[in-house]
Amino acid sequence: MPTNFDDEDVTRLRIALARIARLLDRQSRGQELTGTQASVLGTVARRGPLRISELAEREGINPTMLSRIVGKLEQALLLQRRPDPEDGRAARVQVTEAGAELNRRQRAQRTRVLGDRLATLSPPHAAAVLAALPALEALADQLAERP
Repeated sequence: MPTNFDDEDVTRLRIALARIARLLDRQSRGQELTGTQASVLGTVARRGPLRISELAEREGINPTMLSRIVGKLEQALLLQRRPDPEDGRAARVQVTEAGAELNRRQRAQRTRVLGDRLATLSPPHAAAVLAALPALEALADQLAERP
């Protein structure tokens, strides 16, 4: 950890990012899905067909619990399971057209909510957020790397 960040700075950053993500999710997800269901749907929509084991690893969810979540999303006609072409014993989960549309709507809503809030920031704070984007993107890339 760089020496110019003390534990309090890192804690403040962690809390701010978590609050932003949580509040943005709450204000844009609507009543259709739980946060976990929306996350699973979004991952499948972005990554394409995935095995349950791959999806469980990406989402950090127990495969048994994830199977239940996928089942609920299948009942809602948002996801579907298809045989894995590489392994007939396995299945891949893919998004349906309805699931892709719901994911697009939720992403657009998150963008609107965040854009509206950014527009209310003072000019110096808005400029600071924009200036921080490259550093935040680099941090996200580093966190995404597997150790």
